Amino acid sequence: MKVFSILFIVVGCVGSLLAQADLFPYGVASGDPLADRVIIWTKLEPMKRAAQASGTWEIAKDEAMTQVVQQGTFITTTESDFTVKVDVTGLEASTYYYYQFKSSGKMSIVGRTKTTPAGEADHLRFAVVSCSNYQAGYFNNYGNIGRRTDLDAVIHLGDYIYEYPDGGYGDSTLLASGSRSIEPKTELLSLADYRQRYATYRRDADLRYAHQMHPFITVWDDHETANDSYKDGAQNHQEGEGDWMTRKQIARQVYNEWLPIRGEAMPLYRKISYGNLADLIMLDTRLEGREKQILDVTNPKLLSADRTILGLKQKKWLKNNLKGSVARWKVLGNQVMFAEYNVGWAASSSSDFTPEQLESVFLDIWDGYPAERAEIIAFIEEEGIDDVIILTGDVHCSFAYDIAQKPSAISTAPEEVTYDPATGEGSVAVEFVTPGITSANFDENIGLVQATLLQYQMNKPLPTGVNPNPHMKYIDLIRHGYLILDLTPEKAQADWYFSKNIL
Repeated sequence: MKVFSILFIVVGCVGSLLAQADLFPYGVASGDPLADRVIIWTKLEPMKRAAQASGTWEIAKDEAMTQVVQQGTFITTTESDFTVKVDVTGLEASTYYYYQFKSSGKMSIVGRTKTTPAGEADHLRFAVVSCSNYQAGYFNNYGNIGRRTDLDAVIHLGDYIYEYPDGGYGDSTLLASGSRSIEPKTELLSLADYRQRYATYRRDADLRYAHQMHPFITVWDDHETANDSYKDGAQNHQEGEGDWMTRKQIARQVYNEWLPIRGEAMPLYRKISYGNLADLIMLDTRLEGREKQILDVTNPKLLSADRTILGLKQKKWLKNNLKGSVARWKVLGNQVMFAEYNVGWAASSSSDFTPEQLESVFLDIWDGYPAERAEIIAFIEEEGIDDVIILTGDVHCSFAYDIAQKPSAISTAPEEVTYDPATGEGSVAVEFVTPGITSANFDENIGLVQATLLQYQMNKPLPTGVNPNPHMKYIDLIRHGYLILDLTPEKAQADWYFSKNIL
């Protein structure tokens, strides 16, 4: 777990894809695969808005849909916004299947999915994605993922949609051209608002194609509800915007309607096993138990031993699944950056921030819950749990870390550092952070020159001789794309893929 390889592949931006029948304008999707079952999904857009619609579904072993192995009927209503979700059982492990829906004499496109292995597995490959802001760029990277034929599933770590009003969080050139306009134009508050925004996103051909070709395993981050959300509120939930618990419940409901997820997304955290090779442990660090963010590194309450981002119930569940796993790799699907992230050193006399203020900007991540992070690291170490991989989104950039208790002398006394960057001694896990599909990077927020300088210096010794982030093994603050996680019994490898242009 001390060494991993990084492959840089720059791919072109290819256009898209498949036309769909009017009754099925949002395509098809699948998700939450198990060894004997998988969720298949579609949404109808009836010409006449009756209270309900019905139809049939089939799942087959061939794309021509001649080797049908399961079939059934469905009824969908206005209560579920005419979304259709079927948990198809009785399937074979580690097998590709094709599926299709029919209603009112019209057929959907054919989707492809894959069940998980049962027992021994020798190779797994996942695409890992997050942060797809519709107005920040085109979804070329979703299209590139859709064209891949080598994936077991797509792991989506959140920010599937963004809740801001039209023009509130996007790229000015696309906004000026009118080519990426969203509905509704206002910030999302009501049930109709959230449904309309998902519909806007799912009309994108590249996103539809990725869903059509691969099963998705998803968790939400904050923008599926509101920016910097936590259990009892959000930074972007203001006075006059109604009751937070009502808004949160609406967001959960619509997420469950539009994503191919098993159950009612309550709770969202869950485990999906890929035979003896990997346990995929999907976390909810947003709405399940997170306490309100403390955005001040000088506040002593930040270090409180009982401060939580997981909540007690989920934390116990996580520990039990880590300790009880017999899989080679324990893979955590986690929303926000887990590793210690030291950035205060970048403040200067000419900037608008003091070092403390700059550090305080980045406390929505696990840095804002340091005691609980230390508890998880200590648990992994004390229980002798090997081969833990943390997958992360949220930050719109690419990172790779060794995870250690006290990795840098910039944040602790030199004699207390527990990590050797030359050998990896002291590391108990690794973390791979996927870039955003489109959401703004550092260069788009602070400028290319400053972002490049920050990227260069982030994990190199300062004039004082201290490396602020010696556990950071890779960093890219500028490019958009996705991550591929390759797992075999011998190694785990992360490959970052970037597109040249998202505009």
